[in-house]
Amino acid sequence: MNIALRKLALLEKDLIQREEAARLEGYTSSPVDNAFREKITQIMDKVRVL
Repeated sequence: MNIALRKLALLEKDLIQREEAARLEGYTSSPVDNAFREKITQIMDKVRVL
């Protein structure tokens, strides 16, 4: 896996962890931009299929 894909995977993992931490702290809204997270997830899904 090249470096760019690894960084995207780490970014996706970090975004998920931030959302989880915010949810556990009692926040009702996500601190992460949902559109950005969806774009990262779509890119990673495309890569995983290939």
